[in-house]
Amino acid sequence: MCCTTGSIFLRAGVLALVSVCALPAAWAEESELPDKSAAPSFNYALGAIVGSSPDYAGGNGRKNSLRPAWAVEYGRFRLSTSRGSAFMGHGLGPRESGASATLAQSDRFSLSAALRIDKGRDGSDAPILVGLPSVRSTLRARLSAGYAVTDRWSVGAGVSQDILGRDGGAQLSTSVGYTWPVTADTKITVGAGASFGDHTYLRGHFGVPAGGASPLPAFDPRAGLYSVDGGVEVMSAINRHWVVLGAVRVSQLKGDARRSPLTVEPMGYSVSVGLAYRCCR
Repeated sequence: MCCTTGSIFLRAGVLALVSVCALPAAWAEESELPDKSAAPSFNYALGAIVGSSPDYAGGNGRKNSLRPAWAVEYGRFRLSTSRGSAFMGHGLGPRESGASATLAQSDRFSLSAALRIDKGRDGSDAPILVGLPSVRSTLRARLSAGYAVTDRWSVGAGVSQDILGRDGGAQLSTSVGYTWPVTADTKITVGAGASFGDHTYLRGHFGVPAGGASPLPAFDPRAGLYSVDGGVEVMSAINRHWVVLGAVRVSQLKGDARRSPLTVEPMGYSVSVGLAYRCCR
């Protein structure tokens, strides 16, 4: 049954990506061919981000962090931390951590593939998780598409899969965003999104196995929508090289993720502020 559910989920993810990719159907005819004679450009960003977020999805504790944020980009290839590419000023393309490559791009459309390390979760993240199986770290492959409906409105979708077979399952995310260029150096982006998971993913993050060491009641979540979120991000260039970034995001668990015994607080928020030096975009 779970294999059938996983297959349906993956097909739904592919259909979502196809829907986004179908939006710019006329792009191939209208856009100009890229200048193949131009040499690929090298860009980088190096900085740090201070943040505060829930200790885990559904937890009522907080974890505060000071993390490096960096990105290195050469042509269509990029290596970055989760917020590193945000400092690079990519408004349309998805902001992937790890190694990513742009497969296709125009003024309005972007298609990319990425590999990233999913660090998982263990019992040390919160007291309620003690006695539960750890969510093992794994390597995820992700395919993402974004389309700028107008100069300010954009939509996106992405599907990711655990490719090491460590019970990480598959995820599908969708998003819509609005970017307001306040000045030539400052922009505000408002966005909302929804996240879906297959049975394997939901079982690992929100399930409680029967007969385990945890005192919590057994719970086996079903595949489907598990989270919606919204947020505001402000990015401003102090000068040619230095840029500051601030963001606030609120998320709410849905469906079986919200009904899970692990969910103490279904609504969570995260805040972050960062500063980076970038060159030579």
